[in-house]
Amino acid sequence: MIMTSMAETQWSRLDDKLFERDLVMVPEDYPERWLRVAECVPGKSPRELREHYEDLVRDVLDIDSGRVELPTYADDDSDGPWDSPSQISFGSKTREAESERKKGTPWTEEEHECFLSLSLSMFSPYF
Repeated sequence: MIMTSMAETQWSRLDDKLFERDLVMVPEDYPERWLRVAECVPGKSPRELREHYEDLVRDVLDIDSGRVELPTYADDDSDGPWDSPSQISFGSKTREAESERKKGTPWTEEEHECFLSLSLSMFSPYF
C-alpha cells in the first residue's frame, strides 16, 4: 500500500536502508528525532521521514491484522532449501539453520561516520 505522503518524493532502496538503520540508532524519545535521522538520509526532510515512518507503521499493522495478504512469488520453493543464504524464511527452520549466524553487510564509510556522529552527540558529554 502506498500512501499519498510517500508518493511526494521517490524513495530509493538506499534511502530506505539508511532510514531503517537510523531509526534503530536514534531512540523514539530522543529530542528532535526526525531532525537527527534527516542528517543521515540525504534529500529527505524531517517531515518526510516522519510521514514515511507513519505510513510504514500503518502498513505493518495492516499486514499483521490480515488485511493485506502476503504475496506468493513464482520462485517460492516450499519443499526445498533456500537458494540464497541471504533470503529470509518465515517457515519452519531446521536446528542447523537456527544455530547458523547470519552475516550482515558491512557499513560504508558514510554510514560509519554517521553512526559515530550520532553516537557521540547522543552519548558523549563533550559534544
